[in-house]
Amino acid sequence: MMPRTSRPVDLGEDGVAGLILRLSGPAILGISAHALQMLVNAWFVADLGATAIATIAIAYPVTLLVAALGYGAGVAAASQVSRALGAGNPARAGAAAALGFRLALPAGGVVTAAILFDTPAWLRLLGADADLAAAAAPYTALATIGTALMLVMIVGGFVVRAQGHARLSGAIMVAGFGLNIVLDWVLIRLCGLGTAGAGWAAIGAQVAGAGAYLWHFAKARGPARLRLRPAGRREPGLVGEALRLAVPVTGSSLLAAFAMALFVEAAAPYGAAAVAAQGIALRLTLVAALPLLGLVAGAQAVIGHAAGSGRRDRLSAALVFTVAASLAYGMAVGGLMIAFAAPLAGLFAQDPETAWEGARALAVFALAFLPVGLQLAAATLFQAIGAPRRAAAVSLAAQGLALIPPLLLLPPLLGLEGVLLSRVVAEFLADGLGLGLMLAWAADARRTAGAAPVQGREAVEVPPAHEAAHQSA
Repeated sequence: MMPRTSRPVDLGEDGVAGLILRLSGPAILGISAHALQMLVNAWFVADLGATAIATIAIAYPVTLLVAALGYGAGVAAASQVSRALGAGNPARAGAAAALGFRLALPAGGVVTAAILFDTPAWLRLLGADADLAAAAAPYTALATIGTALMLVMIVGGFVVRAQGHARLSGAIMVAGFGLNIVLDWVLIRLCGLGTAGAGWAAIGAQVAGAGAYLWHFAKARGPARLRLRPAGRREPGLVGEALRLAVPVTGSSLLAAFAMALFVEAAAPYGAAAVAAQGIALRLTLVAALPLLGLVAGAQAVIGHAAGSGRRDRLSAALVFTVAASLAYGMAVGGLMIAFAAPLAGLFAQDPETAWEGARALAVFALAFLPVGLQLAAATLFQAIGAPRRAAAVSLAAQGLALIPPLLLLPPLLGLEGVLLSRVVAEFLADGLGLGLMLAWAADARRTAGAAPVQGREAVEVPPAHEAAHQSA
């Protein structure tokens, strides 16, 4: 008898909660490997001093300019692939997957080339002073190349998870980030390459991960096979819908880069220790959020498939479970970060001033992290069902629009405390918007005796329920 763990996933009939956990489990494992890699990288860099930590912090907004293209294209591809499979249209699913790569890779190459042409100028544009820009330029250039290679992993991961093949995505992420840890140790510690070693380590790991996805799409057979081909007349509206889904996500990530640059600029007058503290706190909260991103990635496949197959009961059940699970995680992990802020920051800062500032920043960022599940669940719902305007509203608020006003107003009044408090205000505003939009969606669902339809230009065709295709994970 075949073990249960190897039984194919049925996106249309398996129990919703168990299905989300089964799909998100490998993603959480793989993303947790990314979290471990980020922590180990920060631990290696901590020995190099506050300037090196600040270098990693200021480089992140620049690399995010490239990664944003992958996130937008990947979210669009996942939404379209899952709904097409739910509607029993594998040809459209294959065209949507191919379109995701065509949207991300050429644009990513252009942005990468622009950054490499004058990396210090980009760093100055995003908030670094002349000295920090010069120091951070070599690492930033290498990290940008690594991020461009990572576009294949980002889009590929979204596509295979939308198919229900979460274990494949998890395995590639675990292997890739494990290789990154090994390369960090070799290049930073053994070879003494400093932050440049961290950049080369990322490039090596991303080459391996991209190669694994390319091999999968070339060799997959049976239920795992997607025919990656251009969208044709048989898939009308595919490109336009993909752009409507991708542009807000990409825009929100670009806005996040701008908001991070404002953070660096606001903290810069208080010294390198303050900038490094922002980097420590940001990295730790990002690490804490990664397993939660794995959970919502699994949920998106279930919600999108339910929307495509017209199973409104499954869509609502998946949303309720996602909100409850993500809120419980945020409260638990955020509380732990507040309780252990000092020892956590001390792991990644050698001098007392940076450690103290890092602990203070982490406690504040963790407070903002507590209800983060509301905005993530809302964005996942609206991305999965193909509602780009509402998805854009949540994503743009979460990634910057809600941050910029308090960041401009509070620091002149409260100093560095105002910089930190700005993040709390912004996150709570974004969470409130996400909750409000989900409640409005639920009210529409009650009026229509099911899941609320998407209206106006956001309209998505929802066919009647049908026999779901069985797919192996």
